[in-house]
Amino acid sequence: METPDSKSINQKRQALILLNVCVGQFIVGLDQRALLVALPTLTQTFNTSLTTIQWVLLIYDLMLIGTVITVGRLGDLFGRRVFYAGGFLLFVISSALCGFSQSAGQIIFFRGLQALGGAMIAANGRAVASVALPANQRGRAMGFASMAFHTGFLTGPTLGGFLIDTIGWRWIFYINLPIGLWGAALAWKLLDESRESGKKISVDFPGAILLMLTCSLFIYGMNELPHVGWHDPVVVKSLALAALACALFVVVELRARMPILSFSLFRNRLFTASMFSLFFITSTQAGISFLMPFYLQNVLHFSATQMGWIIIANSVVIVMVAPIAGRLSDRVGSRLLCTTGSVLIVVGQFFLASLGVASSIPRIILPLVLNGLGWGLFNSPNQSAILGAVPRDQVGTASGMNTTTARTGGAMGVALSATLFTYGLSAAGLSREQIEAPQTWGAAPEIFVRSFNHTVHIVNVVTLLSVFFSAIRGPRQERA
Repeated sequence: METPDSKSINQKRQALILLNVCVGQFIVGLDQRALLVALPTLTQTFNTSLTTIQWVLLIYDLMLIGTVITVGRLGDLFGRRVFYAGGFLLFVISSALCGFSQSAGQIIFFRGLQALGGAMIAANGRAVASVALPANQRGRAMGFASMAFHTGFLTGPTLGGFLIDTIGWRWIFYINLPIGLWGAALAWKLLDESRESGKKISVDFPGAILLMLTCSLFIYGMNELPHVGWHDPVVVKSLALAALACALFVVVELRARMPILSFSLFRNRLFTASMFSLFFITSTQAGISFLMPFYLQNVLHFSATQMGWIIIANSVVIVMVAPIAGRLSDRVGSRLLCTTGSVLIVVGQFFLASLGVASSIPRIILPLVLNGLGWGLFNSPNQSAILGAVPRDQVGTASGMNTTTARTGGAMGVALSATLFTYGLSAAGLSREQIEAPQTWGAAPEIFVRSFNHTVHIVNVVTLLSVFFSAIRGPRQERA
């Protein structure tokens, strides 16, 4: 029987674990966004091209997507404490190496290592919170984790710009050191080891390698698609090799004794519907987020600072709504909240698709607020549903799949929206040179806005699939 003192100690421990998870989500979100504003500075520092320096961002996405399911599964097998605390340490070491980098090649390589640490934190962090806290508090925990990640997103560009202008870009990485070391120490002290003793374990290395190849080749091909088109050999070969690696991955996983990805998870309707709704909603959100800066800067001629303050409107709402939605999902489940959130995003994107060449700031911010409200209602309950629908020994895998699904959906959304948008400009008579020079779009704002409107309307149809899968997911189910 639990005494009042032991209950109080246990509650304090659970609160510290949740704090630790939130710290991990915060630094991953912070570092991801802070580096965006440093790209021009890095290009100048290393005397290289923008095409080269963009790999500082791209390698992070490729490594994260390619490894997050694997490290989540390894955490399930060998113990989440080791992989979660180790993720903090790897993130700290690679951050220091990024800060010491003397060439573009060095910082790109060390960013790849940092992404591996970020994957270990992202995949195992939510799994740690899901297992350590009672089932009736899982939604609340996911809400706070989502809030922490978006707080990092909000803080990143502002803090990154301040550090660059004062003490230098290297401190974007150095600032991770004390936070990461504290996170690693706290994780090691608080967490119980999750590995089951006496259980014979084997690692599915062929599956892990094929999964990384599948994700990396696919995301690389989708990233190149808007720039070079469907018929470019790089895109064709990347997507073809990704399809081949995916087919081999399925064969290997079906035969593996302890697969990296257990396809039996998809027999659960709640899990499968939650994954599909996440995929479609992130694809549309990312696609429209990609187009918005061009509309604000090249048509309405807002400065970069003004544009930044407008765009963060949805993140501000997410930070406020996510914890509330998480708490509500503990009581009512995910179906109502996720369906309502998806509908609000559809409405917000409809209003975004109606923007014109002279839209006011309040007219622009209103649909962004609706988007933020919808995402805030959707994301935490959806994460809680995904982690609550799987057995305890596979929550790391499920958490990794959550990240991979969101990132893959985002990459596809950007590729789709960029392709549709450039097709609209081309159909309106703009030359290839004009299409590839955004600074000239302001000379023909009506053409830009018309293509922007049509693209957002088409993309918004995809969001209706998220509404559908949210609505049919069925009642909440607890993991076995």
